[in-house]
Amino acid sequence: MVMMQAKLINDITDLSWLSRAFDTEVKRRVFNEVSSDWVTLEQIEEQFGEEGKNALIFFEKVRMVETRWAMSEEGRAKKEYHAFYTAFHINVMTSIDMIRDVFSVILVGDEEFKELEQKIYEFVKEGGELSREVEREFNLTPVQMRCIVKRSDKLEYRGMKIEHFEEN
Repeated sequence: MVMMQAKLINDITDLSWLSRAFDTEVKRRVFNEVSSDWVTLEQIEEQFGEEGKNALIFFEKVRMVETRWAMSEEGRAKKEYHAFYTAFHINVMTSIDMIRDVFSVILVGDEEFKELEQKIYEFVKEGGELSREVEREFNLTPVQMRCIVKRSDKLEYRGMKIEHFEEN
C-alpha cells in the first residue's frame, strides 16, 4: 500500500511557486520521473536538457523533492532526487490586501518577471541585502517580495536577507 504524503500549503505566498511548479510539459515530465524513482541531475539533464535540469533545481528549492547521496559505479558520490509528496493540502485564510499582492506577482508575465528578478539580483549582490531594503528600493510590499523570491530561480531568503540562490 502506497502512503500518500501531502505537502501542506498554509502560507498564501506559497501559491507563487506552486503556480509555476507544473506550468510546462517538461516540468510535468520531470516530476513524473522523480515520482517514480530516484534519479540524478545528470539523468534528468540528459533526458530533458537544460529546462529539465532547471526544473529539478526549482523542485529542490521549493522542497518538493528529497535528496540522498549514493555511490556511482565509478565509486563517486552522486546526489539523487525523488519526489516526496503525492498531494497538496491547501489551507489558507487571507486578507484581500494579501491576495491582491500575491496575484500581482503570480500574474506577471514571464518576461516582465525576469526583468524585475534580474534587477533585484543585481541589487542584492554577493552577501545579500535585507529584504526591507529591497522592498524600499523597488516599492514592493513584504508579501510581494516573498512571492517574488519564492517564484524566482535566482533568489532565496536566508533569515531577513535576500541572497543569490545557490544550488546545494
